[in-house]
Amino acid sequence: METYPNFIPVCASWAFGQWGCQSDGSFAQAEREFFEGAQTKSIPLTLIAIEADKPAGMVSLWESDFRGRLDLTPWLKSLYVHPFHRNKGIALLLIKRLEQEAWRLGHRSLYLTTEDAKALYAKAGWQEIESVRTPYGEAALMTKALTQANGAFLE
Repeated sequence: METYPNFIPVCASWAFGQWGCQSDGSFAQAEREFFEGAQTKSIPLTLIAIEADKPAGMVSLWESDFRGRLDLTPWLKSLYVHPFHRNKGIALLLIKRLEQEAWRLGHRSLYLTTEDAKALYAKAGWQEIESVRTPYGEAALMTKALTQANGAFLE
């Protein structure tokens, strides 16, 4: 797995713009939280989709992403695709690849919350398990059981 430290500022700006600015965060905080401890062999882990040598999207794997359910772990967090690259299947590819990485790391289920992308995750095989309230509004708490088939083509 290659690393792209030169894309960290771009991805941190996406995270801050999409979520951090709405929760009294800062760019520096987004950069630190998303990438300072990022790993390839453990959590936290962030994957970046690259198209034409530029970042097109990202998704992260974290221990937790919802204070209301600290008993659940790990979490798919911060799926973002740049508007220029949407409707190309990148989000589904990022989800699938993150599922594979979670399987590789020994996890057999994943969780997430989404306020507005429930249909996207359902298309990827995720199921809603309850309705919750996040700092951003009403959301679906979703899960996906991982199987070897999810991660079958990992090398």
